[in-house]
Amino acid sequence: MSKDFDAYQERIRELRARIKEGKHRNMQSIRDEIRALYVDMAGSIRALSKAQETLREIAQEFKQHQATQTDVGRFYSFVKSTTSAELDLATLIDRAWNCIVMEDFDEARKNLKHILDIDPDNIKGLCYMGLVLVELEHYDEAMLFLQKVLVRDPGNPFALNNLGFICYKKGIWGEAIEHLAKAANQNKDRTAALYANYYLGLVYYERSMIPDAIKFFTRALQMGPNLQVAYYYLGLSEVRRYEFKDAVNYFKKAITIDKDSRYGRLAEEELKKIEPLAEPDKTMGKCTSTDDKQSYGS
Repeated sequence: MSKDFDAYQERIRELRARIKEGKHRNMQSIRDEIRALYVDMAGSIRALSKAQETLREIAQEFKQHQATQTDVGRFYSFVKSTTSAELDLATLIDRAWNCIVMEDFDEARKNLKHILDIDPDNIKGLCYMGLVLVELEHYDEAMLFLQKVLVRDPGNPFALNNLGFICYKKGIWGEAIEHLAKAANQNKDRTAALYANYYLGLVYYERSMIPDAIKFFTRALQMGPNLQVAYYYLGLSEVRRYEFKDAVNYFKKAITIDKDSRYGRLAEEELKKIEPLAEPDKTMGKCTSTDDKQSYGS
């Protein structure tokens, strides 16, 4: 088991190094490797869980058939202590997270329900259930779980971030900004801060407050330079204020990260629309550039 763990750690270190070096051209290959590693690790977890159940059965049989009850009791107590409720919950939480990463949200929901039946106040269980429900677009139900988290942990960045996103989707702008600003300004969870800045950009983009939107998309990219969707929305934001050359640059960056992803394809579609507007003298002539600006922005 120790060798397997060391092998997983080595694969994780290699992936992290490749991402930091930025030498990979195709983000899809990295995504596939991460997914394969999760599947492999999930299989190992299942195998260990099955072995653990077998060990419990052996312990029970040993307890029933041995003559010296004192010795048997000591042995069974040892086995029981190594397979405690806390360990069971940790295994279930890891299993639920693996399902979320694999986008198997129905299976993740089943595991999380089991966790919360055992421990209704489990913070990770409540957070992950909220996330699963957000992914399934069950926003009202998701809010209930995330609000429970904030009752127990008022500054929880994960809950604040997802509540802010829900409020954004429901058009509750004031609460969205309040939750996301708290998540963006904390330093306990860098990933939550990154996405909080990105979501704040979306809020201001939807409200047509383009300079503010650009500010928050840029902040998100300072924390996560490969956040493709932020480049895409920066491109759209620059289009909204007729800065077509800047928009072209942002769309090209989004395509470079992964041209085959959803936002890579969307960026390519937008790029085809605005490239002629970025250099009108070369493509359509000066006399048509103003009309094109008006028609694109209308």
